[in-house]
Amino acid sequence: MKMVQHLALEALLAGMKVAEAVLDKSGNVLVPAGAEITDSMLSGLGRREVAGVKVEVEVAEDPVATEARRIATTASLDRIFRQAGDTQEARTLYQAVLDYRLENCQ
Repeated sequence: MKMVQHLALEALLAGMKVAEAVLDKSGNVLVPAGAEITDSMLSGLGRREVAGVKVEVEVAEDPVATEARRIATTASLDRIFRQAGDTQEARTLYQAVLDYRLENCQ
């Protein structure tokens, strides 16, 4: 399972994948989301005094914890969609939100 973690610049390693674009103080993109961190990128970020970067990390999740998260997420969506009706559109939206939350939210 992939998770997004904010790591201090000193903890970053070449090869990690940037989860969110890194911006300078003016809002200009220094590193786009999805880029792979390189050694030269790390030194450039250090010169620009970037404190940390959000990166994607692969985490092995306990199957029991995964099932508990799925149950809690489904229960939450059931409450949110309780008055949405039983139309095809509502079911499609429910499934899309469920898939997104299970894949991207912790």
